[in-house]
Amino acid sequence: MPAALIASAAGVLGIALNCLLAWPQVARAFRSVEGIALGTIIAGFTGRVLWSVHALQGNGVDVPLLVGQVPIAIGFALIAFLVGRARPELRVRLLLTLLSILAVVVGTSLLSPAAVAAAAVVVTAVINLPQMVRVIRRPDSAAGVSAAMYWLTAAASASWIVYGALSGDWTIPLPHLLLLPTGVITALAVQRSRPESAAQ
Repeated sequence: MPAALIASAAGVLGIALNCLLAWPQVARAFRSVEGIALGTIIAGFTGRVLWSVHALQGNGVDVPLLVGQVPIAIGFALIAFLVGRARPELRVRLLLTLLSILAVVVGTSLLSPAAVAAAAVVVTAVINLPQMVRVIRRPDSAAGVSAAMYWLTAAASASWIVYGALSGDWTIPLPHLLLLPTGVITALAVQRSRPESAAQ
């Protein structure tokens, strides 16, 4: 099988997994938001909006990139809403933060596509870190954290790394070099924190 075909298949799989990855966390957040790290939610929303802006820049719209990012951005925004609903003291701060992120990203869109891509790579690479640190430090308060989201993140990351290795295009796969191990560590830590070891 030619490398280009495998790279394309890995990219399609990465897009499909991207479209799914936030939704187990959304489902779990309807039941509990205990232990959800706001840093992960804010970074996740920011990174996905930056990738969406990057997809819209240039000579034409990068539809596959856009399709893979918008559902995640919506998912992270919904998680932020659910956290705000459960914790009223955070509502205004979360709303102002999300609106500020949108304003900054709109301003960033005036920069070159390379600058937007660089910002997206950096922000996306660290998305899992706040949640990973929180679950490791406080495993007894992870009731609202979805292990399935982090398993899907790890699977998507593996797909994007294969895509980068075979296509030679490392712009999108680069953050996944950090997202893959942090996704696995977070998922394992969440599962160990639950007596029933439920993946949700």
